[in-house]
Amino acid sequence: MILGDFSACIFIDDQELPEYDVVVSSTPTENRITCWIASAEGKKFGVRMKFLAQQTLGGLATVSVDGVRCRPYGLRPGWVGTMENTYICNGHFKRDFMFSKLELTDDDSMLGDQGSNDIGQITVEVALGRCIKVKQAVVSQRTSLRVQEGKVHERSKKACSHRVAFGEEVPYTPTLSDFNVIPDSTPRTIFVFKYTRLDILQAMGVAPPTEITAEAEDHDDEIEVTDEPNESSLSDDVKPLTRIRELEMELQRLRAQVEDRKPSRVKLEDGGSRRKRTIMEVIDLTED
Repeated sequence: MILGDFSACIFIDDQELPEYDVVVSSTPTENRITCWIASAEGKKFGVRMKFLAQQTLGGLATVSVDGVRCRPYGLRPGWVGTMENTYICNGHFKRDFMFSKLELTDDDSMLGDQGSNDIGQITVEVALGRCIKVKQAVVSQRTSLRVQEGKVHERSKKACSHRVAFGEEVPYTPTLSDFNVIPDSTPRTIFVFKYTRLDILQAMGVAPPTEITAEAEDHDDEIEVTDEPNESSLSDDVKPLTRIRELEMELQRLRAQVEDRKPSRVKLEDGGSRRKRTIMEVIDLTED
């Protein structure tokens, strides 16, 4: 999605996901653009952000997944380019983003859990402000990177089947900046990606139905070919048929020989047949 001088998208395997039902809204304090994307259970994903034009102020880009705020990116005035965020991190570890199945519960004590309100959406917020120099930050003590990933009440997320989970902890040393961006009153730009399974988006009428491509038709043809008898079974079926044809040809040949050996019916001068003439001769011999 593109809004003003900025753009953002979600990608899986370096391929940007299609965006559905894009809506833009504005208030005096923010410009917001929202869409739906199809999540894929078990797949890692990332957020790609772009500054498309130079800004006279510094920029601060912050990604949040299911309400979990990630480390912000500070950008100097005039910077133009692309940045990607694929993990949550602290000063010692990082954990990759990935889509996973949303675990539901009927425990009513969790019905009012405010922590589940943001499950099902990924946001990117771009704020502008002045840059100030800071002293090199001191890395905190080595701590594990823990994120709450509990169950959600079944009535709180009816259209959501996935949530963001985080991969295994991997040692990580961040690059520390020597400046900070203090946001001013410039309206912020916010990208919101709501996500769920593709079949749910299609049932909601948000995403179009899946089309049958030419490749799928070719694949069906391949399946039909695969289902035909294999070479060995073909040879077994052909042998009887070949023998039948040979016998039929032999029968035709024998019939032709029989026809050739039959005496020809020669018409006699008196108009009778040879067989009639023979019978009459026998009768005449009896009278003598």
